[in-house]
Amino acid sequence: MKNNKGQALVEFIIILPIFLLLIISVIDFGNIVSKKYSLENDIDIISSMYKDNKTSEINYYTSKKDIEVKFTNDGDLTNIVLSKDVRITSPMLNLVFGKSYDISVEKSIYNE
Repeated sequence: MKNNKGQALVEFIIILPIFLLLIISVIDFGNIVSKKYSLENDIDIISSMYKDNKTSEINYYTSKKDIEVKFTNDGDLTNIVLSKDVRITSPMLNLVFGKSYDISVEKSIYNE
């Protein structure tokens, strides 16, 4: 019988970096999805503050969470756009998205 311990070790060393890159990429992608979901919740909070004319609270809330907010009025509608940069650490996703990925959400509300 042959001893295959050396062969298994070589295969493990070859596959380990690829496996780790995939795991880190999945974690980064999950971070992007999580931040997008968080922004969708934040836009609901900010739109309710906007309806109640609480601009100082909006400024405090967005500065605390490092969110950029833009309001544009278009007749009867006000568009609210929230955006945030997410830093990407995985080398594989850096090639696709760059060092950071900008996520944004938009909501339109009626002016009263």
